[in-house]
Amino acid sequence: MRTILSVIMGVALASLGMAQPSPPYSFQVYTDIAYYDGPDAHPIKHRLDLFVPEGLKDAPVLIFVHGGGWTSGDKNLYSFIGRAFAEQGFVTAVINYRLSPQVQHPAHIEDVARAFAWVYRNIAQYGGNPEKIFVMGHSAGGHLVALLALDEKYLQARGLTLAAIKGAIPISGIYDVTIEPPGPFNVYQIVFGTDPQQRRDASPITHVGPNKPPFLIMYAQFDFPGFDAQARQLLSLLREYGNEAALIQIPNRDHVTIITNIGEPNDPTTQEILKFLRSR
Repeated sequence: MRTILSVIMGVALASLGMAQPSPPYSFQVYTDIAYYDGPDAHPIKHRLDLFVPEGLKDAPVLIFVHGGGWTSGDKNLYSFIGRAFAEQGFVTAVINYRLSPQVQHPAHIEDVARAFAWVYRNIAQYGGNPEKIFVMGHSAGGHLVALLALDEKYLQARGLTLAAIKGAIPISGIYDVTIEPPGPFNVYQIVFGTDPQQRRDASPITHVGPNKPPFLIMYAQFDFPGFDAQARQLLSLLREYGNEAALIQIPNRDHVTIITNIGEPNDPTTQEILKFLRSR
């Protein structure tokens, strides 16, 4: 009887579109894939790594953008992100992008849009569903994924629209770069320049309006000063225009540990991200 019931339940679950078998999934890793190969392509920064769960078709897709103040960082430091979400059934791309001072805005966000477009057009070859792509980023990466999901011109330059983004998860991000950060070293001038209009255009909050993708905005209980206020401002603006948006403070985490603990057992950041992804 138990065997018959198991078969019936399996058929019922399959009819509801639920993936079988259950996670954790084994996965394959494909490293240093060039997402841009134009004449000015960078041999390191225009590349991404893919973490592909085995045995799945039309799997949802997550693109992760690292932090580092737009001036440092590398995808190779974040392979744990790819592993954590591939094990849960998400084809996960961890990307590089060009950094300042070698380049200035909008080069960083243009690279993120290029990587997104490559994933959209190629991910089906790896078992991913191009109609179920989510973007996630930490710190400077949180700024970049928020900007990608709010200012459509970067995707339009690659032949896409905001409809291609099924959800955005900025973690401990900056959403207004017109406000000078405290301290003698102003990274904003290096990254975004001094022109006020360019700084406004580089700020995700400038581009909030109706019909934006769903947002899960996250920050740490012990995050850098002002990050909580910027997160609340972004939430308020998104909701003001009728968008779906949630804000979550992760307890007992700081700006670093909110990201480095992803994938650890019972990590609240991981749990909230998976809840958001799976609900869509």
